[in-house]
Order: sequence, then structure tokens, then C-alpha cells
Amino acid sequence: MSDREVDLVYLNSLLVDRLKVKRPPVAITYCTDGPPAGYEAVSVVACSIVRLAESGRRVYVDGQHHDCWVGQYHLGLLPKPDPFISSGDYLTMAQGFFTPEGARRNKAQSYSLPADTINALAAAPLNDVPDGVPVDLLVCIGSAQQAMQIAGAASVREGTFPHGELGPSACSSIFAAPWHTQNSVYAIGDGGGRAFNRVAVGEMFISIPRHHFRYIVELIENFRIDPQKMRELIMPSHAPTPGGVPC
Repeated sequence: MSDREVDLVYLNSLLVDRLKVKRPPVAITYCTDGPPAGYEAVSVVACSIVRLAESGRRVYVDGQHHDCWVGQYHLGLLPKPDPFISSGDYLTMAQGFFTPEGARRNKAQSYSLPADTINALAAAPLNDVPDGVPVDLLVCIGSAQQAMQIAGAASVREGTFPHGELGPSACSSIFAAPWHTQNSVYAIGDGGGRAFNRVAVGEMFISIPRHHFRYIVELIENFRIDPQKMRELIMPSHAPTPGGVPC
């Protein structure tokens, strides 16, 4: 199965019906020639386009339509970002727990798309992407176990461990980190990103690049576990005796 042969509607059904993801999966597009036709501009924080797409809308943010300078910075939509944002100074102004050094290192270690890589970021329900619109990421919000399965799909099919994040802004983790690492990402997200997306306790963000979509399909289609056999293989106390009876 090649990367381009993955049927998004089928992938969506596997995630919802087989893995029981409670929140609708979302398709993210890095737009280099403007937003796709049929997508509406929304003036929101960048990370919240995930929740809007979960509700069935096709939306986008860009340099003119947004409500967060931090999101603009991490999406590379600020050619000359204000050092107030890029150095993390803003983190110390309304939050008592950030030190200036902690804030500076937070931004220094966070991923951002290079300036002018995209001119818009679009989101739509995974099972309702218009024909001809490329999909670069699958983003969903799920439990830790679902993150283990979805973000870990590539690890069991080709041996690539997923990339995990705790600390950066949600927009950095779910949109920029997969671009830089070319890898599946699971992330806790920051307080704002979790609040804007109404992420419940025990849930996290899962972000999968296009070239890993097929591994999710392969994982689910081949999902089989024989607990007794696994115990016999790895646990001496369950190993069969020469007569066929476990020790």
C-alpha cells in the first residue's frame, strides 16, 4: 500500500469504529498557494482549528485571520517575529511560574515552521475532505492507550518510534513537530492549547504525517493478540513443560 492509496474515509472508519476514538479525526493541510476552495477563514488561535474541524467545519487560519501571535510564530507566518514572542518573554508576563530563563529555553527548544513555508493552515473532518485537497497530517485527540496505538503504528510496522512532547505550545507540537521530525507525534499540549480544544484529563494530541497513514491501516487490519501464547514465549512461569503442561 503506497502513501497515496490510503482512503481517508476508510481510515476514519477504522479509527472511529475499530479503535473507538471518541472525537472525530481531523485532516490538516499545509497550504502553500492559499486556502483550499470551500474552507472558511476563522479568527481563532491556531490550535483550535482542530476542535472546529471536529464539529464538521472546514476552516483555515492565515496571516490575516487568526487570534494568536504565538500560533503565527510557530506556523512560520511571521516573517519578522517580535522578540517578545520568539524569546518567550510573554510567558513571564501573566504566569507566575515561568522564569525568564525557563521561558527562553521553552521557545528555543520548540519547533516552528520556517518562515514562509506555508501561507495558511487548513483543517477539515478526515471523512469530509474535498476531492483534490491534499492532506498532510491527521490530528486526533484521544486517550493514552489510543495514542500508543495510533502514534506507535509506524513503530510496529517499520520500527520508527514516535516523537513525544511535553512543554511546547500545542500549535508547535501538533503542527510544526511532525513537519520537522517527519514522524508521528503524541503531545500533552500546553494549558492554553488543551483549554481551547477542551482536552479532558487523560486525553492527549496525536498528530500523524501522511506517510505514516498506511501504518495505522496495517496495524488495525492485522491487529491480533494471543495473551496465552505471549506468556508462554516470554514468561518462564508459563513455559510449557516437555509434557505440554505449563510449569
